[in-house]
Amino acid sequence: MAAAGEPPARIAALGQGVEEAGGPPAGGQWIFIADREADFYEPIERGQRHGRDFIIRGYRDRALVDQTEHLQAAVAPAPVRGTMTVALRARPGPAARPATVEVRPGTVRAQDPERRGGPLPALRLQVVAGREVGAPAGAEPLHWRLLTALPGTRWAEVQRIVGRYAARWWGEEYHQALKTGAGVEASQLARAYRIESLVAVLAVVAVRLLNAKWLARARPDEPVDAAVFGPEALALLGGRFGVPAEGWTHRTVLVAVARLGGFLARRHDGQPGWQTLWRGWQRLLWMCQGVETLQMKGKRCG
Repeated sequence: MAAAGEPPARIAALGQGVEEAGGPPAGGQWIFIADREADFYEPIERGQRHGRDFIIRGYRDRALVDQTEHLQAAVAPAPVRGTMTVALRARPGPAARPATVEVRPGTVRAQDPERRGGPLPALRLQVVAGREVGAPAGAEPLHWRLLTALPGTRWAEVQRIVGRYAARWWGEEYHQALKTGAGVEASQLARAYRIESLVAVLAVVAVRLLNAKWLARARPDEPVDAAVFGPEALALLGGRFGVPAEGWTHRTVLVAVARLGGFLARRHDGQPGWQTLWRGWQRLLWMCQGVETLQMKGKRCG
């Protein structure tokens, strides 16, 4: 166990990972974006020391340098810089919804924590606080305190900080597609280089699945490009389930693929999960390969 005041081992490892990650390519930018579990001194300090940008959702009510107030009380009276809309994803229970958020940026100097080995440098942090106004009855209002090293003097910069954190869950969706959908963790490969090769292939599959789900959510009624999706695949889906009255759109294609994987597509079933999507996608590929094999067999001489 860690000594009093020491961070958990996984947080210490996270800080070490931030330090060892190296820098972005010339002209590029890397931003470390994390939830409240990363609100520890080590990831923030090492990110600042090595010039890494970060956006971390605050959890701790930090003591401030030369102030009697702590971070939450110091940020609360800051003037509202503007109002923006944040799209909240669906969770078990709460449905997806837009949230109108008042945004208050500010700058603080947080005291160093108690660590074995003596005092540590204070942290200068840009804090962007977002609090929802007019939340629906029964819904928990959104309230974020984002700690960042990114500039936030202009309104466009503040909006970009909130927007980047709001998009963090797409990273979680990608990892769910890779692990739960494509099943990379179920591999029984024992050698690292083989696992790396498998992940390289399944990462492309996960991005394809994630893209299909995003299009079905963001552009549900937009027609699918048959040349990109595959005319043979659309023909097979149409033969199995019939062509929808509205045609093949991003939403109807996603549902049809998920139905191949066992999705029932009832009125109140919501969006299909990663496992049904992956099973459906696999079966559709097998069906396409079967048709291709039969066509090749018919063209053989003798």
